[in-house]
Amino acid sequence: MENSKTQSNITIVISALRDIIEIFSGPFLTTYFIKTSSESIIDLSIYNIFSYIILAITSLIVGIIIKKRLKLTSFRIGVITNFLYILSIIILREKVVQHLGILAILYGFSSSFYYMPFNLFITNKIQNENRTEYEVARKIISSVINIVVPICLGAIITVTNYILTAVIILIISLIQIILSFFLTPIKDSREPFKLKETYKIIKSNPDARRMMIVEYVSGLSITYSALATLTTILIYNAFSTDFNLGIITAISYVLQLIAAFIYGKYFKNKKDGKVIIISSIIPIVTLFILLIHRSDVTIIIYNICYSVFINLLSMIRMIRLYNVSNIKTTNQVEFWSIREICLNLGRITSFLILLIARITNSNMALNIAMIILTLIVLVLANILRKVNYKDAKRKSTIN
Repeated sequence: MENSKTQSNITIVISALRDIIEIFSGPFLTTYFIKTSSESIIDLSIYNIFSYIILAITSLIVGIIIKKRLKLTSFRIGVITNFLYILSIIILREKVVQHLGILAILYGFSSSFYYMPFNLFITNKIQNENRTEYEVARKIISSVINIVVPICLGAIITVTNYILTAVIILIISLIQIILSFFLTPIKDSREPFKLKETYKIIKSNPDARRMMIVEYVSGLSITYSALATLTTILIYNAFSTDFNLGIITAISYVLQLIAAFIYGKYFKNKKDGKVIIISSIIPIVTLFILLIHRSDVTIIIYNICYSVFINLLSMIRMIRLYNVSNIKTTNQVEFWSIREICLNLGRITSFLILLIARITNSNMALNIAMIILTLIVLVLANILRKVNYKDAKRKSTIN
């Protein structure tokens, strides 16, 4: 039990460090694109489309590799490749826009090798009855760190430069590599990679089938989607500096922390359908307020509401997803491979919508894209609330 707790804590720390890295390679890399590119939205869209195509394809390959063995080795390859990704940003500097292909390959490759084994660790090392407690703890610790980090990153970038900040993130990435050597391996399997069989299992199980639809929709509007990129651009254009972006991001994380704590305290193993629906409606309402009356105040309100309630939805979604992933132990690798394909197809669709909207060179088109992507959150919520909120129901007829 003690060893299990230690392993659980290590995964939480590694996840928190990854969140810090993703803040750098997400919002702050977005602002770097704005500074160095005259067509930043087009460049960002192409970069993300290419990244997620590679991520989807590589996830399938990684699934085949780690089905029987090399799960921990693959995870270490993921964190090491992420180190190389940050190092490439430091080396390329202002020429980063001219080498989007290299960055996209490194990001897609590192993410697939990182998240596929990591999700298997969480599935196998955390019991379903402890899932909510674990996810809430992970979210709270991550949020506490991220309250401080955005302000620090924004201040460092504003006072010094983006490259010096990248060096700091490189050190954090190195710590993540070191921690990966404290994880113990998951038991190897003798089962072959059965993608078609797992697809049939998912199709025959209502909870699993709904979760795959949720993952596709999540890629459209929640998890590193074009909508999140548009929100970052909106804040940066309104307040001009990375420091202001960091402050607003930190405020959002404080509120995310409070929301996660309240959810963990009052909704552990309880029905949360109303929470899911309310969390999906508030970002939609604040978006329409923003479009009707655009000001610094409405931009901040929309950004905070989007960040807080979308992240709450994401946490609830992950609790259900890990529970559903236990549907059949011998097919977990295939389950996560299919999940990554669904998620990244959603992201690709999301950035294609953004790319098309930007090519039209119309603010109206960008507003319509934001409305469409935000309204899709309500679709996600409606499906997510129908997924069993406790252990996954093993309804499959396939043995």
